Amino acid sequence: MASPHKQSSGESPRLSGERWLHRISAREAALMIGLAATVGLASGVSAVMLSMSVHTAIGWITRFAGQTWLVLVPAAGAALSAVYLKNILKDTAGHGVPEIIRSVSVGGGALRLDLIYSRLISSFLTVSSGGSAGLEGPIATSGGAIGSALGRLFAINERRRGLLVGYGVAGAVAAIFNAPLTGTVFALEVILREWSALTILPTIIAAVSATQFSRLILGNQIAFPHQVFSFGMLDLAACLVLGLGLGGLSVLFQRGLRLFERQFERLPWPAWSKAALGGLLVGIGGYFIPSVLHDGYLAIQSFLAGAPGMALLGVSIFIVLKYLACCTTLGSGGSGGVFAPCLVLGSAMGYGFGALLRLLLPAAPLALPAAYAVVGMSGMVAGVMHAPLTGMFLVLEITQGYNLILPLMIVSVVSMLLAYYFEEGSVYTRELVDHGLLAPRGSDLHLLRALDPRELMDAEDIVLHEDMLLGEFVEIFKKAKRNVFPVVEKETGRWLGVVYLDDIRPYLFDRTLYRIMTMGEVLHDSLPTIDAGESALAVIQKFEGSGAWSLPLVENGKFIGMLSKSTLFDRYRRELIVHTSE
Repeated sequence: MASPHKQSSGESPRLSGERWLHRISAREAALMIGLAATVGLASGVSAVMLSMSVHTAIGWITRFAGQTWLVLVPAAGAALSAVYLKNILKDTAGHGVPEIIRSVSVGGGALRLDLIYSRLISSFLTVSSGGSAGLEGPIATSGGAIGSALGRLFAINERRRGLLVGYGVAGAVAAIFNAPLTGTVFALEVILREWSALTILPTIIAAVSATQFSRLILGNQIAFPHQVFSFGMLDLAACLVLGLGLGGLSVLFQRGLRLFERQFERLPWPAWSKAALGGLLVGIGGYFIPSVLHDGYLAIQSFLAGAPGMALLGVSIFIVLKYLACCTTLGSGGSGGVFAPCLVLGSAMGYGFGALLRLLLPAAPLALPAAYAVVGMSGMVAGVMHAPLTGMFLVLEITQGYNLILPLMIVSVVSMLLAYYFEEGSVYTRELVDHGLLAPRGSDLHLLRALDPRELMDAEDIVLHEDMLLGEFVEIFKKAKRNVFPVVEKETGRWLGVVYLDDIRPYLFDRTLYRIMTMGEVLHDSLPTIDAGESALAVIQKFEGSGAWSLPLVENGKFIGMLSKSTLFDRYRRELIVHTSE
């Protein structure tokens, strides 16, 4: 029987290891929290700058309301935005969030440095001139790029750099809405899609620091104040119907965006002229109903105030025009986000639904149409983004409608479920889903795509040449620890094949062959090669298809190293342990 002393000493390594891991984890968490606060503050600065500049420009333009020439302003702004992105930066338009999700999912958190400012400038030109889009997507892109840049600056590994991108998005969204909880939930639910120790707490820190800066500059204001509303049992039942309607509108919105993008892409025109055409069409619509222009927040305030002077027909016309204006703006190449259009369309749909109920059931104890406008915003966000938590918390914070939590939940969940049934991906992820590029963080697919084959090459660097003699090989073999040897062209380093020790073993003790036999005589050139840019998932498929234990890694046809299956799976196992321990 082992003594108590031996039992204690036997347990101490395990306990010591756990304490060591805890200390390492604590230091890393402290580092990530510090970086999160920095990223959040920088994202807050970015959000405040864009918000102030855009609304200052809108205030100046609206002084000329009613002037016919104003229909040309959205066209000019969209054209300048397209020239800046397409011709100067060689970039694309859009809201940028899919690019962020892709970088987190399969790109190791890598985003171009120019995204910190490029989408801010292009969205300023589009939205301030009258383009029917929001600022939240471009601001989120800027925040994510700030996180990515900070990760590179501090040489953070790819896995943690992806988290920094999420922190930046949280700060940006929190600052633009003055809603730290919304920024946190949006980053966790839509961008990172992971709930762990290294995502939740630092994301909160980033959102809070960004929000605090925003409040210092812009003040602690509620975006959409309104009177207190209450919902009865009949209203809650009606919310099920409203949720279905918003889910259907969400599907139409996503498909409309894709349809308009395809139609404008077919035009054999320069990018700036397509954007100008889209801006002109939006400007013409805005001449008759100005509230469809810009981000549309004034329209939301009108619906929450009871939409004085607007009949049900007018609300319906507004919904159609706002829908077309947003699809035209983004589909033609304008730069902006979909957050604001979702809120505007949701509030209009909710208000119209509430007004219709009162016409159909005049004696029923129903909530005001303005109350349905509040919950409609949540349902539209949830349906378009497949993010019910984001929809609920956003509306709670920007309206302080905390007494409406139950109808918000009903509408958001129903809308999201219906939209999810017809659309596999959200407005942000549909393209990524279609191309198989969406992988939740920590999943097998994400881990395998995040591994870089160039980081997994075997340390041994023995390389043979086609004309190398058997005698020369024997001297090399004395120091080798492998049984597969790469063969390359001596002058260029071009990959030729491999030599297996089993094929040479019968000749090793025949010294008469030492000066006669060359490696080219036993060369195997049928082994598949791994391209340096391939993912670990593709590498595994090549291992399985070839039955080989080691494969060569090549770049532009030149051999750069050998990769063994054991090294790949060992690295995968260690990455999996790190992810599951968070």
